[in-house]
Amino acid sequence: MRAVIFANGIMNKWPPGFELSMQRDLIIAADGGFNHCRKWNVMPHVLIGDMDSVNPSDLEALGNGEIEIQRFPVKKDETDLHLALQLAIDRNAREIILLGALGDRWDMTLANVLILTAPLLRGVQVKILDGNCELVCLHGHQKINLDGKPGCGVSLIPLTGSVSGVTLRGLEYTLDKDTLPVGTTRGISNILKEDSAEIAIESGILLVVIDREC
Repeated sequence: MRAVIFANGIMNKWPPGFELSMQRDLIIAADGGFNHCRKWNVMPHVLIGDMDSVNPSDLEALGNGEIEIQRFPVKKDETDLHLALQLAIDRNAREIILLGALGDRWDMTLANVLILTAPLLRGVQVKILDGNCELVCLHGHQKINLDGKPGCGVSLIPLTGSVSGVTLRGLEYTLDKDTLPVGTTRGISNILKEDSAEIAIESGILLVVIDREC
């Protein structure tokens, strides 16, 4: 099952080519992410969070039980997005798409990107879609296949002490079981050379950023 989570960041543009299904997807609004749902005419299955960013009149209107509401106290240890991710995992989602996860608050943006490294998400494919940009995280011995137009940008950012066994195929600059230490810029601004490419690692955590606008 795929879960689609609307977070409370900036979502001025619908991701190109992304299709949502009320029947097949579990749609979750993380607190103020409900405002994005309203903007894009999406009815979530679940609204979760402390509700500090949801209009009280909207909450009152939802009191008819049309969607499931899980309310948490404002003083809590997890962000609303973290709660939404945990809910998706608890309901057996094997793929998770995050929308509206990036924004103009750097603390929240960084936290939302780094949460991709959380142990609870290992073994689950999680992507952040933001306009024409796609972010995906590789944990340990994993690989992904990329489809896109030649010339599109791809950047690799190590999120642990080092990421080893990095192998790239179908990109302008290839690697063969190389190591990328954290803080390096060696993986920035690569380019899709073919219609498809493969990125594989053997250990560590690697953030892959794909620019679909090219």
